[in-house]
Amino acid sequence: MTPKKKVLLVEDHAVTRVGVKHVVNSSADFEVVGEAEHSSQIVALLSETRPDFVLLDLRIPGENVLNMVKDWKKEHPNLKVVTLTMLDEQPIVHSAIEAGVDGYLLKSDDLSSLTKNLNEIASGKTVYSKNLKLSFNRKPQDGKVANKKEKQILTLLGHGKTYQEIGTEIGLSKRTVEYHVGRLKDRFNAKTVAELIGRAKEQMLI
Repeated sequence: MTPKKKVLLVEDHAVTRVGVKHVVNSSADFEVVGEAEHSSQIVALLSETRPDFVLLDLRIPGENVLNMVKDWKKEHPNLKVVTLTMLDEQPIVHSAIEAGVDGYLLKSDDLSSLTKNLNEIASGKTVYSKNLKLSFNRKPQDGKVANKKEKQILTLLGHGKTYQEIGTEIGLSKRTVEYHVGRLKDRFNAKTVAELIGRAKEQMLI
């Protein structure tokens, strides 16, 4: 008999967790071996349970989990990360894809199709919810981060760093940081740094 594939369930709402766990454990192919309700619990649970899948809600307490996906996959090369979320905005979906998720499913999907989708992902396919309206031909211009340097600047702004402190940390002059922030404000259609940070957080870029 083929062993069931192990699933780490990351979800902070207890009712949702119970429902998803029931669906997964009722299948012949999968079982939930661990549950996390805060981002700080995930790394330890990955080491303890060695799951085949992380079933991931994007809006959980703690750090932005999309910033953690690449590290999880580096440490666990065969790990499949699949979102199960209510967030269907295109910039967030694109951020998840760039982070390296293997599937993007919505909580509004029929839960009875969950294990079928997981099996497809296990076979090497990337699966997206049929309820997503995606355009893969081009990334949205509004809210686009051009490069790693701009992502660093956004993250440090979110931590409350000044332009001078950011420049010192990433090796740029204060004037260059100001230039990049100005470009980011234009792209995010933000008039202030606070508004820029807010929009970046909404799109789960920081």
